[in-house]
Amino acid sequence: MNKQGREEDNSNNELTGPGSKLRQIAEEKLRRQRAAEGKEHEQLDTLVEELSVHKLELEVQNEELRHIQRDLQAARDRYAALYDRAPVAFLTLSTRGDILTCNRAGAKLFEVPVQNIIGHPIHDFVTPDSQDDLHLHHYGLVKSSTRQVTELKIKTKGRETKTVLLESELDRKLNPGELSWFASLTDISAQKRLESELFTLNQELEERVQLRAKQYLASRQEIMAVLNAAADPIVSIDGEGMIHSLNRATSRIFGYAEDELIGTSLLKLFTESGAMIFRNALADCAEETVGQAPNVRRESLCMHKSGERIPVEMALARVDEEDNFTVSFRDLREKRHLEWEVMQIAEDERSRISRELHDSLGQELAAMSLDTRVISEEMAETNKDAASKFREFSEKLQRCISQLRNIIFDLAPIDVSDGGLVDALEALARSIPPQEGVECIFHLSHSEPVMGLDRETEIQLLRIAQEAVHNARKHSKAKQIVVSLSGKQGRIELQVIDDGQGVSKAKQAGYSGQGLRIMQYRCGLVGGDLKITNFHPHGTKVVCRLERPPDHKIHG
Repeated sequence: MNKQGREEDNSNNELTGPGSKLRQIAEEKLRRQRAAEGKEHEQLDTLVEELSVHKLELEVQNEELRHIQRDLQAARDRYAALYDRAPVAFLTLSTRGDILTCNRAGAKLFEVPVQNIIGHPIHDFVTPDSQDDLHLHHYGLVKSSTRQVTELKIKTKGRETKTVLLESELDRKLNPGELSWFASLTDISAQKRLESELFTLNQELEERVQLRAKQYLASRQEIMAVLNAAADPIVSIDGEGMIHSLNRATSRIFGYAEDELIGTSLLKLFTESGAMIFRNALADCAEETVGQAPNVRRESLCMHKSGERIPVEMALARVDEEDNFTVSFRDLREKRHLEWEVMQIAEDERSRISRELHDSLGQELAAMSLDTRVISEEMAETNKDAASKFREFSEKLQRCISQLRNIIFDLAPIDVSDGGLVDALEALARSIPPQEGVECIFHLSHSEPVMGLDRETEIQLLRIAQEAVHNARKHSKAKQIVVSLSGKQGRIELQVIDDGQGVSKAKQAGYSGQGLRIMQYRCGLVGGDLKITNFHPHGTKVVCRLERPPDHKIHG
C-alpha cells in the first residue's frame, strides 16, 4: 500500500514537478498568451496614439478653416464695399432681364433709390428708341455666351436721357440652375456731347478747309498762270536745291520736260563753275529775311539739255522759315549778243580813231616837228635865241608824237590774226618799247585745248591780257610782267602777273577801277571767272578761268 502510494506519488511528481512536461507545456502556453496579450496592448496603444494625432489634426484644420472663413468673409465684405462704392454702375440680372443687385453708382445713374431698382426689368429704364438694341444685346449674350458691348440711352427720374455703354457677361455661378448676367453701365453722355461738338467742329473745319483749298487752288492757278506767262524761268526749291515746281519758260529755255526736273537737283541746270556760284548764292540767300525782295543776284552759266551753254542772271528769294526758295533766271544770250555787237563796234571805232590819229594828226605833228627842226638849223648862225626856241619846240613835238603813238597803240592793239591767241599774246609781250624799262614774258603750257577756241573768245582773252599789261605798266610801276596761257581738262586759264605795287583790297572786292571793271565785263562775256589778287611778295595777279565744252561754244 505504501509502496503503491509512493509509486503514484512519483508518477505525479514526474508529470507535475518543476521539470515535468506538463509544466513545460503550461508555461509555454502562458508565455504565448502573454505575448498575444502584449501585442494586442501594443496595437491598442498605437491605435489610441493615432486617434489622438488625428484629433489634433482635425482641430488644427478646423482652426485653419475658421481663419479661412473669416478671411473669406472679410474679402466678401471688401468686395461688397468695392462693388457698392465703385464709380461705375454694376448690375446683376436674371435671364429675363430682372435686376437682382445694383450698387450706389447704378442708383446715382438712374437717379432712383436702390430698392426701387432691384426687381424691376432693365427694359423699364431704357428709352424706346434703344429697346431694340437692348434686345439684340441680350440675344447675342445668351446665344454666343461671349461678352457683349452696346451703347444705349436710358431714362432718369428727371426724364432726361443719358447715353451709357452697356457691357455684359454671363455668370452661371450667381444663381445655380439659372443663367444670370453681370452688367456694367458707363455714363458716356459727356463723351457723346463732346463727340457731337467735335463732329460739328470737324464739319465746319472741313467746310473751311474745302473753301480755303478752293481759294488756294484758285490762287495757285492764278499764280501759275502768271508764272507761265512770264518770259523768264522761275523755279521753287528747298534748302537742298531740290526742285518743287517750275514754270513753262524753264522747260522752254533749258529744253527739259517738267517731269524731268521735278524732284531733281537744280544743279542739273548748271555747269561746274555755275554750280559753285549757285551754291554760294543759296548760302547767302539763307541769311536773308523771309518775304524780302530778291537781294541775292548772281551771273552764272547754265547748260541746255543739248549741251549748249546759256549765260544767265539769277535772283534768289527766301520764301519761308523752312528754307524754301524761289530762283528766277534771266536769259542773257540776247544781252550777250548785243554786248558782242557793242564791243565789236567799240573795237571798230577804236581802230578807226587810231587810224585817223595816225594818218592825220600823227602825220601833221611829224611834219611840224621836221619843219621846226629845219628852221632851227637854218637860224642857228643868224639868230641863236630863236633857233634854240624852235629846237625846244621840235623836241616837245617829238614827245607829243611819242605820246600819240602810245595812244594809237592802246586804241588799236594787237589783233587776233591767223596765228590765233598764242601769236597775239607773244606779239603783246614783244610790243612794249625797251625804253620803258619793263620786261614782258609770255609762257604757254598745254596748248592743245587752247587751239580750238572761237575767234570771239580769243579776242576777249587778248583784250583782258592787254588791259592787265596796260595797268601793270601805267599804274603798278612794274618792272617785270609774265603773261601765261594754259589749257587742261576742258579748262583754259589766262594769268598776268607783275611785280608792281599790287591792288588795294577795296578794288579787289568791288572792281572799282575802270580797267578792272572792263576786264570783269569781258570775262563775263565768255562765261569765265575773273580773280584779281595781290601776288606774294609784291605785285598783282590777274587770273581768268574759262570752262570750255568739247563740242559746244557759249551762245552769243
